[in-house]
Amino acid sequence: MKGRFRFSAVMALVGASLLVAATASGGNTGPTAASKQAAKGGTYRILNTSDFDHIDPALTYFTHSWNMQGATQLRMYYYPYVKGPASERIAPMAAAGMPRVSNGGKTYTITIKKGFLFSNGQAVTAASFKRAFDRALNAKLQSPASSFLDDVARVRTTGSHTLQITLKRVAPDFIPRISMPFFSAVPASFPLDAEVDKGPMVSAGPYIIQEWNKKTSALAVRNPRWNNAKEPWKSLGFANNIDRITWGGIGGDLATHRLQCERNEADICGFPTAQAKELADKYGVNKGRFMVDQDLLVWRVDMNNEQPLFRNNPALRKAVLHALDRRFMTAQHGYLAGKRTDQFLPYGMGGFKEHNIYSLKGPNYARAKQLATPAALRGGKAVFYAFNRAQGPPVAQSVQFNLKQIGLDVEIKLFDRVVQNTKAATRGEAFDLTHEGWHADYPDPSNFINVLLDGRRLQAENNVNESYFNDAGFNRRMD
Repeated sequence: MKGRFRFSAVMALVGASLLVAATASGGNTGPTAASKQAAKGGTYRILNTSDFDHIDPALTYFTHSWNMQGATQLRMYYYPYVKGPASERIAPMAAAGMPRVSNGGKTYTITIKKGFLFSNGQAVTAASFKRAFDRALNAKLQSPASSFLDDVARVRTTGSHTLQITLKRVAPDFIPRISMPFFSAVPASFPLDAEVDKGPMVSAGPYIIQEWNKKTSALAVRNPRWNNAKEPWKSLGFANNIDRITWGGIGGDLATHRLQCERNEADICGFPTAQAKELADKYGVNKGRFMVDQDLLVWRVDMNNEQPLFRNNPALRKAVLHALDRRFMTAQHGYLAGKRTDQFLPYGMGGFKEHNIYSLKGPNYARAKQLATPAALRGGKAVFYAFNRAQGPPVAQSVQFNLKQIGLDVEIKLFDRVVQNTKAATRGEAFDLTHEGWHADYPDPSNFINVLLDGRRLQAENNVNESYFNDAGFNRRMD
């Protein structure tokens, strides 16, 4: 996808977080060695600057929301919470084993283990997972999961604990796809066409969401029906220890969050990106307090192909990509935060290759100005949706400055991150550019290329193709 249709400036990143030392209050987080020191019982305290987008597994799609889903939802398959190659090898969770594949690779028959219970005492059966597919496919619910199911022909139960899924065509990434929280077991009481957004929320994982006070806090408590002997993810250290998980800090600033972690008022938090080097020097890297790890994540500037400015305007799209300063934007994420790239795939993903189509050293204004002719500029006005915390404002200001140099005046509109993403995901929203990130749902290149660029999956809300790119020729090539 070189040249003509490339329309996103991207940066592959690593993740970092600040943890407190292990204490009776709950200790360190999940898949680190320090997490296994957590004391029995207590509360695990997480600080987020943004609220969850949803708590309903059919709709939840933010990274920190999925972290919550990992503690509360029971899936058929998952990627183990461990370091190293094993973390990229799918394993059964509620399934008794890998599926039996028949019909030339198009039919998957999955046996569900007996003994799992929802928090209300109801047994988890194959119908519990079929309900998740039915909700994902319901047009009224507008689930992002629907974009992953366009090749599904039929989902049915063939026994109390047997689920059968038939595809329209062979799909090598199908099992990784259904490992996402969208396809967690849900009770029959969950409506097909409406969101569940209040606690206590019935679920079949180790914890249940007891309360969600929107824009303020959330609380998860142990699922009283959960039997730890059946736990399929032993490596999630706190799953055997912690009684409660709280999420707070919503609306707070990262500097305050850091202080709360260092004062043992919270167990995991973010911090201002400018303080990353100081924290690394103070605590060391990956020694129990300041944790950094490679992640399959890319930040982008998307251009809206359905709005008049960029629609059928490849010259201006290319001009923008030549003008952007990837070096500056990556630096806003802080020390050790990532690498510059102009690719959709992140470093570490199979199939990645750095093609250097656009400059990684800084803006190439000369080439950008050649492309940004008066006809291509179409009046020279653009609206940029950005988020109001962390790297959001400086990245927006950088884009505004860069594009001013080629004759494009950019109006910045700042929102809370969840609000910004929700607006950009709504088809017809009046923006031209948006600052977006994509964290791999599962480690397969199709999760970036096909999911983010296939225009046949566009719907009214909850879109992940926020460039609204839809080209029949490229759709065929993705198939």
